[in-house]
Amino acid sequence: MSKKNKTSSKLSIRRVVALLFTLAITATALISATVIYSLTKEREVNHALANYQLISSLVSQRLEQIDQVGEQSAVQLGYLLNTQLSEKSPSELIELFGATFLGNPFIHSIYIGFGNDDFLQLINLKPKYISDKLNLLEGESWMVIEHSNDIDGKRIKRTRFYFDNFELSREQEEVSIFYPTQRGWYTRASEDEVYKTTPYLFHNLRVTGQTFSRKIPSLNAVIGVDIALASLNEHFEDSLSDNVALEGADAYITDGEGRIIGTNTILDAANSLPFIDKMPLTNTQLDLVINSPVLKVSNQLDWEPIDFTVVGNPDGLAIDLFTLISDATGLQFEYINGRSWHELVNDFRLGKIDILQSIASDSNVSDHSLESDTLYSLEYAIATHQNAPHIASWDDLKGRTVGFLGGWSIVEQLRKDYPSITVYAYDTYDEAFEDVQTQKIVGIVDVAPVIKSKVEKLINYDLKTQSLEKHPAFPTDFVFVANEQLKPYIELINQALTYLDQEKVRTVLVDKWLNSDQHHTSHIPSNRLLSMLEDPSFHEKISSVDMKGQKHFVYITEVNDTPQEYFVLTIPEKKLLGSAYQYIINSSLWTLAALVIMIPLVWRISTPMSSPIKKLLLQTKRIKHRQYNKVKAFNSSVREVNELSHAIYDMSQSLDSFQRSQDAFIEAIIQLIARAVDEKSPYTGAHCLRVPELAFLLSDAAEQSNDGIFESFEFENEAKRREFRIAAWLHDCGKITTPEYVVDKGTKLETNYNRIHEIRTRFEVLWRDAEITALNIQLEQPNLATDAKQNLKQRQQELLEQFSFIAQLNVGNEFINEQDKVRITEIGKQTWTSHFDRYLGLSPLEEQRLSEETRSSAWEPLLSDRPEHIITRSADYELDEKLGINMNVPEHLYNLGEIYNLSVSRGTLTQEERFKINEHMIAGIKMLSSIPFPEDLKNVERIATTHHETMRGDGYPRRLSGDELSIPERILAVADIFEALTAADRPYKKAKTISESLDILHKMALEKHVDMEVFQLFIKSRVYMTYAKRFLVPTQIDEVDESKYLS
Repeated sequence: MSKKNKTSSKLSIRRVVALLFTLAITATALISATVIYSLTKEREVNHALANYQLISSLVSQRLEQIDQVGEQSAVQLGYLLNTQLSEKSPSELIELFGATFLGNPFIHSIYIGFGNDDFLQLINLKPKYISDKLNLLEGESWMVIEHSNDIDGKRIKRTRFYFDNFELSREQEEVSIFYPTQRGWYTRASEDEVYKTTPYLFHNLRVTGQTFSRKIPSLNAVIGVDIALASLNEHFEDSLSDNVALEGADAYITDGEGRIIGTNTILDAANSLPFIDKMPLTNTQLDLVINSPVLKVSNQLDWEPIDFTVVGNPDGLAIDLFTLISDATGLQFEYINGRSWHELVNDFRLGKIDILQSIASDSNVSDHSLESDTLYSLEYAIATHQNAPHIASWDDLKGRTVGFLGGWSIVEQLRKDYPSITVYAYDTYDEAFEDVQTQKIVGIVDVAPVIKSKVEKLINYDLKTQSLEKHPAFPTDFVFVANEQLKPYIELINQALTYLDQEKVRTVLVDKWLNSDQHHTSHIPSNRLLSMLEDPSFHEKISSVDMKGQKHFVYITEVNDTPQEYFVLTIPEKKLLGSAYQYIINSSLWTLAALVIMIPLVWRISTPMSSPIKKLLLQTKRIKHRQYNKVKAFNSSVREVNELSHAIYDMSQSLDSFQRSQDAFIEAIIQLIARAVDEKSPYTGAHCLRVPELAFLLSDAAEQSNDGIFESFEFENEAKRREFRIAAWLHDCGKITTPEYVVDKGTKLETNYNRIHEIRTRFEVLWRDAEITALNIQLEQPNLATDAKQNLKQRQQELLEQFSFIAQLNVGNEFINEQDKVRITEIGKQTWTSHFDRYLGLSPLEEQRLSEETRSSAWEPLLSDRPEHIITRSADYELDEKLGINMNVPEHLYNLGEIYNLSVSRGTLTQEERFKINEHMIAGIKMLSSIPFPEDLKNVERIATTHHETMRGDGYPRRLSGDELSIPERILAVADIFEALTAADRPYKKAKTISESLDILHKMALEKHVDMEVFQLFIKSRVYMTYAKRFLVPTQIDEVDESKYLS
């Protein structure tokens, strides 16, 4: 059969595609599930949007209905009382009020306050949120409260309870301190329109709500209608419980600044209080508590987190503290809110409030008041513009304008101590922050927790808070004050504060309110929601927001424009999309079950495709690991696969040929570098060529050995063996940067030439000087000729001995001691006469080093260490920490001093020259680390630059210990040393025999300079002899007693 016919018999890949139907089914199922999930999600979101819109519509209608009820009731009653019924008696007014309740379940109470402070109120007791608060008799449905002055001018409060048919049930009478004309709903009422208050705590039953009031000019009175917010919250719960899709949703009605007016959720951010046992009380204290009235305590509206209200309910650190005081003592407290700070202070002075709390100590609130012990300590802070300068102390405010809320007791002291500071008083924070934003004032001052809480809730303001240092004139301790008649109660509360400290409870409260990140509950629980309130683009639709660490859907809509009120609804995304998630889970399970059933069938059908593909994959892995000689072609019934197999084989052969040529090219360059290093100095011979040969012999022996550390040693593959080979070739590549005269230095005085000849010349000068001196004496004093000749002979013998000593030291074969160094110095102190300018005939570089004072000198020492002998570095010597180099760097580049060089204790190199030679390792590291070696050669730099490390960890350049050195690195260290010991071409030493070299190497192994096991392998395998026969001269090859190295 022809080749063409064989090709045509192969299957087309189009036919093979049919075998992939399982993947198509799976993909279709996944796509379908994704589409259905998307549609289901869209459906759920749209369904939720419709529900939210319905609920918001109902809430809006209910709010509108509540407002209409409140406004219409106030308008109608005001109109009736102002015109037709102005002479009605109290009983007739109550009957009129009662008629107004009919069909209006939101109305909590109706009342009228007169200019003479008479007051009449009808309260509906039927709602459960009211009846649960009171111990009512069965059938009692109405309560009438009347405040007035009796004949004697004494203020009386009369309370009457009625059954549903307005039949009197019971009544009680007590002293009244309630004055309607001082309440906000009275003072702010107008005859032109109905005034609506913000939520506050109603005076009588302590129920939260809002008041609608209107002035009646003809009666000098104000009519008021109270609407309880509890009914609104109940409406929330009813609306959400009727809709299964909205289970778990949190709904809020807020004002434009995010303050909560109503909600269906439990506001629990501050509800958790530590449990505390009753405080031990004396009998006198028990009687005091038993007979104590309910103490009225002030409660501010918006001093969060210290003292504030949430939908009219008291909250904050101060409230928690008084609650725990009540738990500890049994005292009962009633909180008075809905009043400004000035109004609360005035009520305290009038005796309407028993305790005025959270004021700075030493504040002169009243002449007849007493201060408590410290409730808590609060430092001051200032809210400034982001661009404002740094402010840390009160002194930094000198010459500036700052703001305070009205009522701060420290303002007068501030004006007294800092007359250059201008103080503005503000009624609200909104006004103050606006002036800070426009930089009309530098900032607004308050206690740090409050000002920080305010700034955190601001939207579209560029403000920051800065702490102010303590100042002795501005107290940071906050207390409460009470009338001096309440002194026993103050003492009991002070004792309770001490008890709370003993129980470590007050610290818990301070941490809870001042040191934690929890969101307090006067506002909706997310600053992101606050910003969304002001952005109409988020209104009337569902948005996704991160809240409390998880995704929530949020719906916002405006339900009232005057004043601005919003309906906000949040629900966890998982809750809303539960059905969509469940569908995906079910679809995934069905798809998984179908795939499990079809796997055996698909496995069998896919064999014609999968088997050759796996074979191709194996070939590509061999190519990846550059195992080109193992790549094979195979035949397949699939035409395209068959062609691909042969193409891969052809490609691997081409890559193999290319790789071999590249490897040969790279290794040729590497060997070229090694030869260049050797050629640089004629005296290092073929060191860079011989060390690799010795290292290869020793590594082969290590792979064949099963002793000790070599039992498991073997190069993983040919690539790792090549890595070691390249590292060995490059082990001294850094020497290409080392000056030749340092490498070749054979004597101590040698630089670019051996300076011993220069010193010998100086001795010659001294010899001639001695002769001249002797001849002059013989000519001038013939009678002393004999002595002169004798002295000349002694001097010449002395010079011969001194020069012989210096010349012998210059060779550097012997170790010199301190006496030798002293003798060198004494010899060097001898002087000779100089007549020529040493500054002539110098290069510019030499001129820079030669100092002016030494330019011309009549007398010069025989040996000297001159300043010009010091050659400094042109720049600071810095090493990159990433290179891991740990070497001591000498101060100077070179020191050519004659005495300094002759005093070298061992060898011929100074510490500067020794570092310059050792520096070749640093140069090698820098050179090799800059080369982007492939993965299989990544250790070349490390292996090539560790042959001067020692097993004891004091080598160079990194001071690595033996545990940190691999076997190839230890092998290269031994090879480098042995080659150096036996080299016959070093000017600074004579070549040693094998036995001498092994003795030295053995000593180095004992001293843990090299690895003992590698050294013993060197002996056992007789690698040293194999190397010697190839590279050493016969005279170096002597007898070796191997046993002494292996014992």
